[in-house]
Amino acid sequence: MAGRKKENPVEKAAEKILKKKNIDFNEWKKEVITKKKIAVMSDEDKEWTDRTIHEAAMKLIMDEVIKEESSVSGNNVSY
Repeated sequence: MAGRKKENPVEKAAEKILKKKNIDFNEWKKEVITKKKIAVMSDEDKEWTDRTIHEAAMKLIMDEVIKEESSVSGNNVSY
């Protein structure tokens, strides 16, 4: 079915557990996300910060390599 979001079995199980405890899944999800955002913004989540910096550094390096390679191949230099 086009446009329909596939259900995540882990989220579905969490939703069932929360429902038994009379907790709304969407409210719970908002609270979890809000706590994570606050931790990230207040620099309390070192793992996320390290992973994000690593990913950005890898992208920077790859972009630079691609730029250098296209500059070299643009000058008709062969290996």
